[in-house]
Amino acid sequence: MEAAEHANQHGWSKHRPAKPLYDDDDVDRTVKFFDPVPMGSEIEIMGGTGLTLHHGGHILGSAWAHLTLEDGHTLAVSGDLGRPGHPLLLPPEPFSGADVLLMESTYGNRHHDHASARREFTSVITRALSRGGTVVIPAFAIDRTEVVLHELAALRSAGTLPRHVPVYVDSPMALAALDVYRDALRARAPEMRPEVLARGEDAISPEPFLAARTVQESIDINNACGPAVIISSAGMATGGRVLHHLHRILPDPRNAVVIVGFAAEGTRARDLVDGARTLKMFGEYFPVRAEVADVPHFSAHADAGQIIDWLRGAPAPHTTYLVHGEETAAETLRDRIDHELGWTAVVPKSGEAVLVR
Repeated sequence: MEAAEHANQHGWSKHRPAKPLYDDDDVDRTVKFFDPVPMGSEIEIMGGTGLTLHHGGHILGSAWAHLTLEDGHTLAVSGDLGRPGHPLLLPPEPFSGADVLLMESTYGNRHHDHASARREFTSVITRALSRGGTVVIPAFAIDRTEVVLHELAALRSAGTLPRHVPVYVDSPMALAALDVYRDALRARAPEMRPEVLARGEDAISPEPFLAARTVQESIDINNACGPAVIISSAGMATGGRVLHHLHRILPDPRNAVVIVGFAAEGTRARDLVDGARTLKMFGEYFPVRAEVADVPHFSAHADAGQIIDWLRGAPAPHTTYLVHGEETAAETLRDRIDHELGWTAVVPKSGEAVLVR
């Protein structure tokens, strides 16, 4: 809604008038259709079809699903599968097998090197702050913001991130998600790591850090001077408040942008990763002179090897369908599943119909 209002005020959208994709009323109507489901217990979702959810380890509350159909056949859906090394969450529950599996393939052609990612993350922040610059971190509002805050809290504790350098979270959705994570820590949620529960809220609080909930608070951050770290969404810079920070900091070589997750083709984040010299925002092109660092290993998705390990302990499905990934990633993972596990794996075409048996 903020973006639509800004577009109408400044005339940068091709839509006249620009309208939000949805508003608060749409959300309120949608929430009425949500029902909480316990993990690990089978429930009947329609005549003769049972559903069991298992912890997915991707974000707080994520799950992979096992369905038993009326005719006795079984179907498993991985959803977004978490990585075993998630700093806040326990690994996903093991895959137990199914006749048919729908498996995500976001990082089907990648290996996460988390140790080098942490070193690069620390280095780029240190370099930018030493130049007197600002670091902008486009981050997904749910989970990625918490993971970044966890890393910044560690840097703050180590003295690498000086206490006089403010850390801002500028995203109403991210702040709402942060409140959910805090509630989970206080409730000692079973999917969170014991060492994180032991630290409590300090694990995701690089104090001092400041929250920008209102538009005016966001504007105030954008007008502030001096070194700072700003976490804002959207994570792929497709919209949201992060664009206002990017358009301010990109032309200055003292500053830095850190891409900490998957950057899909056609997004501004991917353009930055690919070395774009200019970036279009609000109907204008802005020069990219700031340092750009690609640290995708902060992603909460399992990489190819971790997916193979998750599958390895289960009996082979009749067919494994690889979805939710760019073509190269899905095809690479298909080949690995074939060669390493000996399973039948397929990258289905969009709109293709198949039988579950």
